[in-house]
Amino acid sequence: MIRKRGIPVFVVEEHHEAFIVWNFAIQQGWMPASGNCLFHVDEHSDMGTPRFNESIHNLNGDIEMVKDFTYRELNIGSFIMPACYREIFDQVYWIRKKHRKTLHKTVEMFVRSYNQAGKRLLSGKMKHIKKDIPDVDRKSFDYFLRSIDKVPSNKKVILDIDLDYFSCSENPNELEDCKIEITRAEYESFANNRYNRLRYLNLNNRVELYAENDKFYYVFNQYNEKYPSNLKVDEVEIINRINVFLQTINRKRINPFLINICRSGYSMYTPIDQLDIIQNNLMQGLKNIYNIGKVQHINEPLI
Repeated sequence: MIRKRGIPVFVVEEHHEAFIVWNFAIQQGWMPASGNCLFHVDEHSDMGTPRFNESIHNLNGDIEMVKDFTYRELNIGSFIMPACYREIFDQVYWIRKKHRKTLHKTVEMFVRSYNQAGKRLLSGKMKHIKKDIPDVDRKSFDYFLRSIDKVPSNKKVILDIDLDYFSCSENPNELEDCKIEITRAEYESFANNRYNRLRYLNLNNRVELYAENDKFYYVFNQYNEKYPSNLKVDEVEIINRINVFLQTINRKRINPFLINICRSGYSMYTPIDQLDIIQNNLMQGLKNIYNIGKVQHINEPLI
């Protein structure tokens, strides 16, 4: 599987930054501009369908513009659908340790935008729409749910790995609260209105008030008790999972155009105390089976 030019490897901090990497790799000619196969190795699907204030049609390949769009309009769960809408991928494999529901057949999906404006993306299964109705804005792609041992062999892919595949914090937002200073008026408005709109913006987030020294705060996700994650495993199991993963992609002769690795440290989906262990062992293993080129970090100048 050794090639003359090393496989580019990019390390990103959070997963939506992969959208920057893919566009940069296309610009550099390291991967085709369309029709690619994505191996998304992750505990999470990241297949959210986003809504933008700026049209994705405005992107013209300029990487600074792509970066600006990524950090303003995308998040860690909504970056794959925009890539499919731009036809970067026509096959997406979500590779997870264990899927709750295994789909043994191909699911043909679509993504389009409302009024073809490129701002509100809409997605679903092709079987739920009439294929004979023309829609120039509609892009289709094949979607697969697989464990690593069930992926096809000899595939030319974009290998997209989130470190939380190997060990994961189940609900990281519960591990650390977030305090935001507000005005006294806002504090009193929330305190006196049990139906304040903020209470319904995200039903999974807990919102409380806090005041100290004539300063006022919203406090998100402050919990008195912490609970262990069912998805976090010990170092022995981490090393075992990395070895199984590497042995499998080597045996199946998975051939990446490029590899991007997401740390998921700031979001804390990868346990902070295991982050470097996972990254270092995975990187060394990849170097053992592939001819790795330059390893670039997303916060370094892309070259």
